[in-house]
Formats: sequence, structure tokens, C-alpha cells
Amino acid sequence: MRKISLLHNKPLLGGGLFILLLLIGSILYGLFSDPQEPQKVLLDENNNAVELAPFSPSTKFPLGSDLDGNNFLLKILEGAKFTIGLSILVAFFRMVVSFVGGYILYLLPGTFRRLLDGLANALHYAPVTIFTYVLIAPVILSFSWSYDTSTKVIFPMLVLILISVPVLSLYVQNELHLIAEKEFIESAKVMGGSHFQIFRKHMAPFLYPKLFVVFIQQVGQVLIVFAHLGLLNVFIGGSDVRIMEYDLEGEATIEVFSMSNEWAGLIAQNFQYVSSFPWMVLAPVTAFALTILAVNSIVYGLTHMYTYRKRRKKSIESSTHSVIREDSFHMKS
Repeated sequence: MRKISLLHNKPLLGGGLFILLLLIGSILYGLFSDPQEPQKVLLDENNNAVELAPFSPSTKFPLGSDLDGNNFLLKILEGAKFTIGLSILVAFFRMVVSFVGGYILYLLPGTFRRLLDGLANALHYAPVTIFTYVLIAPVILSFSWSYDTSTKVIFPMLVLILISVPVLSLYVQNELHLIAEKEFIESAKVMGGSHFQIFRKHMAPFLYPKLFVVFIQQVGQVLIVFAHLGLLNVFIGGSDVRIMEYDLEGEATIEVFSMSNEWAGLIAQNFQYVSSFPWMVLAPVTAFALTILAVNSIVYGLTHMYTYRKRRKKSIESSTHSVIREDSFHMKS
């Protein structure tokens, strides 16, 4: 019955398939595709130059190309595993750490817990992107020359994970307290169950579905933070700071490039060309928008699961209780 309800939950199924197919396609492309040389000049049948890179969207370049002539559709596909994959990893570890933190808060004495509640509530109104930028920028931008590539990838991930742990831990603790007020929990305590036994057998089954919905929501929130950080030239997945040229006074012109083609980096490094070559920004922005829409569809399908089950049940009941007319039968002589 649950499988049937999932198959009829179109928002959940559609959003999940979109993200799954995009991830699988990106991974397979990275594993089995051969790197192609960028094509900076389009030639006609007579080998005459027709167009110079960047190329506008066409049948050969569905999403256009970048300044070097790389197919933007393939760049989007290559960066999908980093953008979506890293957002899923960040959201997953956020939930794991917050789950442990929320359980510890639940076991703490009331006075100490209320003090931590006040501190965590203040973070609800804190701009996550600004705090993240302040913590990450010294490693990614200011002193990037002194850090290796692994540090540039791991450190921002740790910051993104830990920045939301206090708020999520408070959410887990509040949910545990709501479940602890149920009558069957009191009965389990009277029968001598320990804290861990009561949590594992009675509280966890009520908590896990809610945490799964929060996990999917966190994936969407992390994607939005990625986009914000990208506009600030902080690229999750690794960035490369290059000196493009020197002016007459000897000052260097520095540009930051994404090392993994993750979508926020593609938006930021091409934003200066939004007026001249708009497809170079619209392509990754559209990919971001569709992915966040897919994540929201999954959340909607999960939160309205009961509606789809009830609708399926009504359709089954209406089909089984249909009226049989007399003229549907023919008597044989």
C-alpha cells in the first residue's frame, strides 16, 4: 500500500527522479566521457570562420558556450554532482550532528537547557550567508595561496555544517519534548524503561519521518547558500585565484574561477558577461531554479503524504462500490 501511494505521489516522484537522474548522469559523464578540446571557432562547409566563441544557444550548443568554446550543457552536467552532491552531504551531516546535539539537550537539566535555548533562538535571525562568508573568505580568498586544494574544499564544508547545528539541535530537542509528553511514553517510564530504550523503541519512530523532511529542506537551503556565496566569489568545491593582468601601476587584476564547474561558480565567474552573453548566466541559474523546485516538490509530497494516501483510498473504494446495472448482464436462452 505504501509503494502504491508513493507511485501516485507525483510531486515526490517527479522531484526525486529529476534529482536522481541528474546526479547519475553527472557521475556517469565524469567517469566515462573523454575530455573534448574546446572549439573556439565555428567553421562552415568550406572551412570558413562563421562565428567565434562564446557561441549562442543552437542545436550544437543547446545552452550556448563559454568564452573558450566549451559546451555549457556539458559544464552544467559536470558541475551537477558537485553542486547537488555537496549540498546533500552538508545537509546529511547537519542532521547527524544536530540529532546528537538535540538528544544531549533533551537530557540536560531544565535551567541549563533554557539558557542554551535562548542562545540558539538568537541564531534564527542571524544572516547565515554573511556569517559563512566571514568564516570562509580568509581561506578561499584572502590567504588562498597558503592552503592546499583539500583545505579549500573541506573547511567550507565544515563551516556550512556547523553554522546551522545550534538551530537544528534546538528543533530536535523540542520535538523530543513534544513526543515525551505522550501517554505511552509515561507508561514506558512506569514500566522501568531506560532513557535509551524509550528513545529507541518509542520516540525514534515518531522523530525520524520529521527529520527526513527537515533533511530535504536543508538540501534546498544549502543550495541557496551556495548561490549566495558564489556571488561573493566563494565557491564550494574549490576555487582557483588567477592573476589575469597587471596595470600600468603594477597592480594585479585577480579573478576567481571554479575548479569543479559547480553552478554557483559558473554564475559568479560569468556574471560580468550577463549583458553581452546572457546564456552564460541564465544556464546555471535555470539549473539552480529547477533543482530547488524539485527539492520543494519532494518536501511537498512528503508533507502531504496523508492526502495522497487518502485520495488513493477513496479511488479504490469508489471502484469497488460501483453500482452494477441490470442491463450489464445478458441471459442466455
